[in-house]
Amino acid sequence: MPPEGLIIELVTPRTPAGALDAASHSRLVDRTATVADGLLVGGPEAGEGVALPDEVRINLISQTLTLVKGRLPIFGGITASTPEETREVALALRRVMDRQNYAGQVFLADLPLWYHSNRGLPQFYQELLEETGLPLILLNLPEMLNQRAFLFKHRNLRTQVVKKLAGLPMIFGMIYQGEMRRFLNYHLAAVARPTFAFYEADESRFLTRPGAWGVVSRGAQLYPEAWQRVTQACLHPENIVEDFQARHHLWQESTRLVNLAGLYRPAPAALLKTALAAQGILASDATAEDTPPAPPPQKQKLLDFPALSP
Repeated sequence: MPPEGLIIELVTPRTPAGALDAASHSRLVDRTATVADGLLVGGPEAGEGVALPDEVRINLISQTLTLVKGRLPIFGGITASTPEETREVALALRRVMDRQNYAGQVFLADLPLWYHSNRGLPQFYQELLEETGLPLILLNLPEMLNQRAFLFKHRNLRTQVVKKLAGLPMIFGMIYQGEMRRFLNYHLAAVARPTFAFYEADESRFLTRPGAWGVVSRGAQLYPEAWQRVTQACLHPENIVEDFQARHHLWQESTRLVNLAGLYRPAPAALLKTALAAQGILASDATAEDTPPAPPPQKQKLLDFPALSP
């Protein structure tokens, strides 16, 4: 069973020379692991996974497993430039687990349309998952593909393809971004799998129209406790106390998180690193060469954003 609730998508701390900043990553994991229901590392967008050298990505995954020690599920980004490179990353992750004798829950997380068309995708995954023996979570991120994969014809997985993928027992869910109609079609395509998880990748939409399984939040690494409170309230409104002041405070927190999500949305990796460096969690806001830079107006607005209550 994939975890339900708050999945925090971490940035990948890097030194100015491009190596993994292990000390900053350790601080980031320590800050988020106690409130998250799962961590996504090396994700293709905020985690800059598609731009990470193999050595950095493997170091990132290895250190994450060492720090987490099975306390919560890990989603390891494997998306690379080609099917062959993606397969190698997945196998490298498997080898890291074997070396550490890691018994915790680990899911592969992949944005397939970055390197593969809809055609032939079920067969590709069937072979990959048989070889690695690890469960997988799909990513559907049309906004990222629109901005950075101009030559690709399709921005979304086709519904019939999702139906076939949901039929593979080692594929456990999807991190989804896009229009509601397609989201509902995907749900119908996976109707035979009641525990097939759909996580909302659009934080603002989750905060205003919560999904049934959970949210993948990038901003939760800035304010983890606030995100934990609001996520639990969104998923389990029956547990909200009958206290006007408490409800009003929760509504205020949710509104500020929506406003915050709008600030870092244009360039999440660069903007979140700027904010985390200002908070003293990261030693540097260095990003990969191909990562979209932080727009100066958004950068200043984010730095000026009032802190949420602890």
